[in-house]
Amino acid sequence: MFFDGNIFWLLNGVILTVIALWFKDFAAEKGWGMNWWKWLLTGSVYLIFTTSFYAWGTLIGEGFPGAGFKFFLLGFFVSLILGVGLWRLLAAGSKKA
Repeated sequence: MFFDGNIFWLLNGVILTVIALWFKDFAAEKGWGMNWWKWLLTGSVYLIFTTSFYAWGTLIGEGFPGAGFKFFLLGFFVSLILGVGLWRLLAAGSKKA
């Protein structure tokens, strides 16, 4: 199966790398000074979203699509709220006016 194989995890790593490189350029363009704890918070929001998305797929495969969708919505809204807070935190320390 595709999700058990190494190709899935390779593509997953490629997507993570592309998103991280894009965000690094995006943060530099916005003038956000990124240090280790800001990267940690950014990674945590990304981890919450992706975990809820992957759990949704797993629960669909296990025969619980309703529960998976509800879990995904919970993770989505938590990551959305934390993402808005993170955006405001990063924008507050912006070097650009």
